[in-house]
Parts: sequence; C-alpha cells; structure tokens
Amino acid sequence: MHARREINHRKIHQQMREKIIRLIDRLSDAGAYLSSILLVIIIVLIVSNIALMGTLGKSIMITDEYSAYMFAGFVMFGLGYTLKENGHIRINVLTSHLPKKIQFLFDVLRIVIAFLLSGFMLYYSVVMVKQAYIYQMRADTVAQTLIWIPQLCMPIGFAILWLQLLSELLKVVKK
Repeated sequence: MHARREINHRKIHQQMREKIIRLIDRLSDAGAYLSSILLVIIIVLIVSNIALMGTLGKSIMITDEYSAYMFAGFVMFGLGYTLKENGHIRINVLTSHLPKKIQFLFDVLRIVIAFLLSGFMLYYSVVMVKQAYIYQMRADTVAQTLIWIPQLCMPIGFAILWLQLLSELLKVVKK
C-alpha cells in the first residue's frame, strides 16, 4: 500500500514537472514570436524611411531611435527561446571528454550559475525600469520617449530567460 502511494506521488510530481516545463517552453515560444514581430517592424520602418528619403527627401525622424528600442526587444525576448533550442554558444571541448556523471554535474552547475546571474539581472532591470518610471525619464531625442517603456523589454526578457533556465534544470535533473 505504501509503495503504491509513493509511486502515485512520483507520478504526480513527474506530471507537474512536465506541465511546468511545457508552460515555460510555450512562454519562450511566445517570446520568440514577439521577437520576430519586432524584427519585421524594424525592417518595415527602415525600408519605409529609405523609400521616403529616396522619393520625397523626407525622413521618419524616429527610425533610428525606435529601431534601436525594437532591436533590444528582439534580443531580450528571444533569449529564452534560444536557450530552449540550444542556440547559445557552449564550449564543451573539455567537458565532452569527461565521464557522464561529471558532465551531469557540470550541466547542473552551469544552469544554476546562469539562473543566479539572470535572476540578478532580472532584479536590477526591474529596479532600473521602476526608477525610470518614477522619475518619468525621457529620451533626449525628437520623440521624447518615456524611457521606461522600451526598458521594459529587459526585465521581461530576463524573466523569460530565468524561467527557461528553471525549465532546463528540471529537464536535466529529470534524466
């Protein structure tokens, strides 16, 4: 009876872990989707500006500024998806020659360190956005953009990365 209950608990934990992993993976997919939309908007904005300059001699004054903001969003929103798809650069020349148990320990250590660092970046990016919001800081440009708005991509991107690192840790420990 006790063994059956323990098996049921393990099965429930396994199902919960898999649901969490799927949810986080979908969140990273959504970040990648948003990232791709931003890339398309950047392209449309730049091409429109080139066309206007070539035909009418006029410029969309915000092209440089907003392209830079959107590029930051493009990078930040894509971090979690890139991790999920193993797209980040990994140097495993040394670890690939180690025994499997040592490789496992290195994988866990790598993920834990990245998890802590991204948590640190998440915290301080939230602090940065909060200060920009409180002081109503604006960009020193023609558009006078409230700077906290484009800065939001940083804590959102770090949050997605942080969660994806948690998902990766659950995947590695599951093995």
